[in-house]
Amino acid sequence: MHSERGLDRLVTFLDAVVAIAITLLVLPLIEVLAEDRGADLGVVLSDNLGQFGAFALSFVVIARLWLAHHAIVESVGGYDVLFLWLNLFWTFTIVLLPFATQVIAEFGTDRLSVGLYIGTILASSSATTALVLLLRRRAPLRRHGVSAADVDVAPSGVVTGLLALALVLGVVFRPVNFFAMFLLFLSGPAERLVHRVRARG
Repeated sequence: MHSERGLDRLVTFLDAVVAIAITLLVLPLIEVLAEDRGADLGVVLSDNLGQFGAFALSFVVIARLWLAHHAIVESVGGYDVLFLWLNLFWTFTIVLLPFATQVIAEFGTDRLSVGLYIGTILASSSATTALVLLLRRRAPLRRHGVSAADVDVAPSGVVTGLLALALVLGVVFRPVNFFAMFLLFLSGPAERLVHRVRARG
């Protein structure tokens, strides 16, 4: 295990990466305005609706990924090498999202762009699930007073499973493309179902 100061530095670094990634999302939009200087604003906005939509979607996605990660950190009291590298992989997926966002703005519903975008989010969610499992299994990583039972794998596990399904549907069935992401609305009912099955078991 490492020092509390080391853990604080790690969390601060992770938060800074997320903040930078969210900021990078808006840069292409500023370039759009610069390129179309003098044009009618309504025309500029309508002509670049896909890019603005991609920005809004990715902002929400990154915010959601950070909130899930933040919930994990609330239970953390220590860290080890595996925990460190899983977090660094998670930050890699976050940093990649602005690029994946620009790809979907440029290439739309191309299968590769759909796969890259949903796949990046799936990789991030998978890292989150791995962190939860690690925290549940390794007591020294947990904050004092937090038991294994307090660390619920279901929320991140369900989201990861739904994202994997969304990736397959979005890539295989081209008309579905990014609409497959609406599967995430099933995360609440699916999580409750998991808890009911677990309680009966």
